[in-house]
Amino acid sequence: MPSDDAQTQDKLTQAQLTAIENEIKSSQPLTSQLLPISALLHQYSTTAANEQQQSAGFIQSAQFLSTKYTSLRRVRGDGNCYYRAFLYSLCEHLLLRNSNNNINDTKEFSRIKTTIVNSLKWVCQFGYEEMTIDMFYEELVELFDFIETSLSVADNNDKSASTSAGAAEDESNHNNAQQQLHAKLNEENSTSDYCTWYLRVLTAAQMKSNPDRFLPFLLADETNMMMDIPTFCSREVEPMGKECGMVTVAALAECLGVKVVIEYMDGRLSNNDAAV
Repeated sequence: MPSDDAQTQDKLTQAQLTAIENEIKSSQPLTSQLLPISALLHQYSTTAANEQQQSAGFIQSAQFLSTKYTSLRRVRGDGNCYYRAFLYSLCEHLLLRNSNNNINDTKEFSRIKTTIVNSLKWVCQFGYEEMTIDMFYEELVELFDFIETSLSVADNNDKSASTSAGAAEDESNHNNAQQQLHAKLNEENSTSDYCTWYLRVLTAAQMKSNPDRFLPFLLADETNMMMDIPTFCSREVEPMGKECGMVTVAALAECLGVKVVIEYMDGRLSNNDAAV
């Protein structure tokens, strides 16, 4: 049995980790409000003098990104940040793009929602128990139901918005839907976490469904030996808090049939303007 000193140290360590986690939760929302892209440049331009050399590469990258984008959202760095960012971006883009009533955007929403609705039986083919994951699946389906309902309200208002007052009401409804989406995806231990974990399940199922596609990219960190897909998924994909790598980025994108663009800032100075 562990000694009293070891048990005391374990409790102190856990207390410290809990304090750090609570501090992060109090100071960092799961996903921030929309910020101007200049916030990224400001972040690195105000770095302490002893870190300026290291920050020069980040400043160059931030300047380059400001030529491509006008805004950004920050996501809490808790190991789930990629899945959380993917979820928020996907929902936000579907809500905003479909509010324009473009037939192609409407078809895209329907395609993605159908994929999600049909996913429960599919993932259960790869070792997941329906009773275990059903709650997380339902949370994601309900999130897409919310988006669909918001779009339906917006569509009905668009058809009746023949006056300036009607147009103002339509814009107000769009803004309200965005605010509700933001609130849903920022509630602690709720929709965002549930949906994030189900995205992990979809990612793992996609890898298990086509192992030859992903197996060549898997390498165990400590041993430099190949891992099989189930082992990789149980260690690196399914547990909350595990960072997402390029192979899992690809798997999730392929599962939902969407395109993902990664802009990576590593702090290195570049000889040209494209510093990401």
